[in-house]
Amino acid sequence: MNEKEKEYCKLIGSIIRKLRKQQNKSLCMFAYENDIARSTLSRIEKGENECGLITLKKISDGLNWKMSEFFKYIEDNNGDIKLIDE
Repeated sequence: MNEKEKEYCKLIGSIIRKLRKQQNKSLCMFAYENDIARSTLSRIEKGENECGLITLKKISDGLNWKMSEFFKYIEDNNGDIKLIDE
C-alpha cells in the first residue's frame, strides 16, 4: 500500500468509527450485529486494513445507508477523494 492509499484507509476508517459511534454502538456490538470480525473492524477503523467490498457492504448496511450514500458521504467530507464519478 502506498502512502496515498494509507491516507485513504485512515480517512475511511475514521469516518466509519465516527458514524458507528453516532449510533451509540460499541465496536464489539457493531461487528457482531453485522457479521464482521471484531479485529477486522478495529483494523479498518484504525486505517491498518484495506476494506473489501463485501465488508463495506456489511458496514453500510449496519449504518442503515445505501453504499452509494456511504461513498457520497466520504466524498463530501473529504475534498481530495473522488469515489463516484458524476
